[in-house]
Amino acid sequence: MNWFLTAGGFLLTSLGVWETFMAVLHPRATVGPITKVINRGFHFLVRTRTFAHPRVLVHCGPVLIVTQVLCWATLLLIGISLIAWPQLGTGITATGSNPTNTDFASAVYYSGFTITTLGVGDLVPRTPAMQFLTITAAGLGFSFFTLVLAYVISVYSTLARRNQFANEIEYRTGRTGDSLGYLRAYLSDSDPSLVNQDLYTLSSNMAELLESHHFYPVLHYFRFSEPWYAMSRMLRFCLEVSSMMRAARQVDSSKPAASPEAVDRLWHASMQMLEGTKRHFVICHSTHDEPDPRLAIEISRSIGNSDELSSQLKAAFVDQQSAWLHDLNALAVCTRSEALRDS
Repeated sequence: MNWFLTAGGFLLTSLGVWETFMAVLHPRATVGPITKVINRGFHFLVRTRTFAHPRVLVHCGPVLIVTQVLCWATLLLIGISLIAWPQLGTGITATGSNPTNTDFASAVYYSGFTITTLGVGDLVPRTPAMQFLTITAAGLGFSFFTLVLAYVISVYSTLARRNQFANEIEYRTGRTGDSLGYLRAYLSDSDPSLVNQDLYTLSSNMAELLESHHFYPVLHYFRFSEPWYAMSRMLRFCLEVSSMMRAARQVDSSKPAASPEAVDRLWHASMQMLEGTKRHFVICHSTHDEPDPRLAIEISRSIGNSDELSSQLKAAFVDQQSAWLHDLNALAVCTRSEALRDS
């Protein structure tokens, strides 16, 4: 029985260390099984009617981080407690002449003050094995709290950069979230140098956003009451801009065009971000997947295209749009943070 408890405690401790270290030190490689279950379960929970209220959803990210940290800490605490429990009264005893309690609560108490490095001292290790366990548990506890602090700081600093990017997009659209004004200015301008520079900036920011969400999938669950902070809204702007520019390049190559490299970089970075969201997040079902050519129609009217060019631009834009429309609308349904345009 003692060996069974020790083996189980070792496995739980190893799992807790694995979950914590992978989430903080090597997050790009993998997500621990417990963390993955928590993320998926949390996602389905907040989609229920009880928890789907906007005032509840804005607390998703912080609550998920607290839940993750508590689960990691519980695995570490219970694991070390199971190792120490069989040793109470022999390898670990009370100081002085006091009798040693041998219940599981005492094992949790001993493990708790060891992991937190409080060092209460009313229970002390007597054998070399338990002394080694105490030192190891204290080292793991100190490392755990250090890593959790680094994890929280990293997540919130990345979130601040994401929100800054969202605000920059909001300013580019005149605080409307509509890419029409941005595109109209580009297509009617004979000098594409400024828009080239801006496209490179957008693609660089989107690539940084992509990598940060690969590192910390919990960022997907941070939602805000302000609609311009929605990931779906940021992606919609970037994908509409790059899709329209790619379509315009196909239709009328005689017009001064933005750099194909700059446009394609924004397109591929945005598509990777959307694809990465599908892998690290649960995409919902969307029923709003009909192509929406209104943007191409409005652009054609504003720059005075002929009927033939307007039809060609509309067809080219719809073709580009079909590559991302379903997944983007599904993301909007998942996060409940952006109303679909057709709803």
